[in-house]
Amino acid sequence: MAPQPAPLSETGAVVTELAATATGWADILGPVPAPDNWQVEPCVNEVLLCVEANGELIGTVERFSYPVGEVALPTGETLTAGAEREFLRAWVADHYGSIERDRKTADPALTFTSEPPQAIDVGSLPGLRYGYTVTHPNGALFDRGIGYVATDGNQVHVFVTGVISGDPTGSFSDQAAVEAFEPHLNTIIQGLRL
Repeated sequence: MAPQPAPLSETGAVVTELAATATGWADILGPVPAPDNWQVEPCVNEVLLCVEANGELIGTVERFSYPVGEVALPTGETLTAGAEREFLRAWVADHYGSIERDRKTADPALTFTSEPPQAIDVGSLPGLRYGYTVTHPNGALFDRGIGYVATDGNQVHVFVTGVISGDPTGSFSDQAAVEAFEPHLNTIIQGLRL
């Protein structure tokens, strides 16, 4: 994942080859739960949702979309009516492969661990929640990604956040903040006006 404000390359080869279309959070945001003394609202950069604790920015969630027709999965999987989640599962598998290759290129000693994607509604759209962790040989966290992907049949909508080691402008400052926010993020994603 790249630092803000550029769209994150977190979705692997697909997004790095595409010009992602940015759509603002203000247009789609529904209910916004948060831990006590935290604030969650659209950032000045409209592709980012800002998460603050006691008035201090501690993280962001990025949103971007691109046309389904621009998704070239190595499996040849295409989107068909009624099979949206199968298409999204192939997208996630391709994404995981891209992230693992990228991190292994950076440091072959890193270990990539993916979470099985879970069905979740992204607003009114069928979607998946996915995640991965990359660790050093000693078990220390290198980075962690959390994402949600959905489709309306025309666009693929992606929402991503996580912890990025060595990146002071990364999505969240630390794992504890991500863990505190994660259940609230699930609720925010399910309440989107999509």
